[in-house]
Order: sequence, then C-alpha cells, then structure tokens
Amino acid sequence: MDTTVHTLGALFAIASGTGAVLLAVLFWNVLRESPFGTVVALLSVTMSATIGYHVVLFVAEPDTVLLETLRSALYTVVAVVIWLVIATHRRIERRAAEG
Repeated sequence: MDTTVHTLGALFAIASGTGAVLLAVLFWNVLRESPFGTVVALLSVTMSATIGYHVVLFVAEPDTVLLETLRSALYTVVAVVIWLVIATHRRIERRAAEG
C-alpha cells in the first residue's frame, strides 16, 4: 500500500504523536513533584515507545525479528506503566485516608 494517502496519514500520525509527547513532557515539567505529574511522565514514555515502534513498522518489513523484539518491548513498557499508575493511585488513596 504505497499510496499518497497512506504516506500522508503515517506522516501526520508521526507528527501529531511527537507533538503529544512534547506537550506531555512540558506538562510533566510543570507538575514534576505531584503524583499526577508522575503519571503524565509515564504516559509520555509510553507514547514515545509507541511512536518509535510505528516508525519502525512503517519503514521495516512486517515479519522481522527487530519488529517482534520492539513489539515485545512496547508491551513490556505498557505493562510497567499500568502497574506504576495503579501503584500511584493506591498511594494517593492511602494518603487521603490517613488525613
């Protein structure tokens, strides 16, 4: 599928994803000390990994070892981010219950 619309769509996705990562990093810079800032930082790492995976997917052939390795690493990053978000949520609930 080497159509102009496919190429423009992929380039738009890369550009908008990169913009989202930059905005998330700027937002994290403002709220660095809060738990919400930590969650935003984790999400920006996840978005960066996802953008990198899709760029490699766009450039490389679909059935390569590199692509399988990147997919596995991306799933691992997503699992760690979800675990850390849940841990942060529980920590906030504990602090709220204490006082």
